[in-house]
Amino acid sequence: MIAILNRAFGIALLIALVGCGVRGPLFMPNPPSAPPAPPEQEPKGKLYPPQTPANTSNSSPVKQ
Repeated sequence: MIAILNRAFGIALLIALVGCGVRGPLFMPNPPSAPPAPPEQEPKGKLYPPQTPANTSNSSPVKQ
């Protein structure tokens, strides 16, 4: 009886470890090197037109 339990525990442990992917030592890959800086600064331009204040008057065509 004990031998059956030992064998079942061993098989269950083996299946769990293989299923989880535990096959070797864990490691962190080396980080990639930083990209080189651009040779010249990016040009600055006009991003957006100036903001105008919102019209607060009620311009809906529905008459009451």
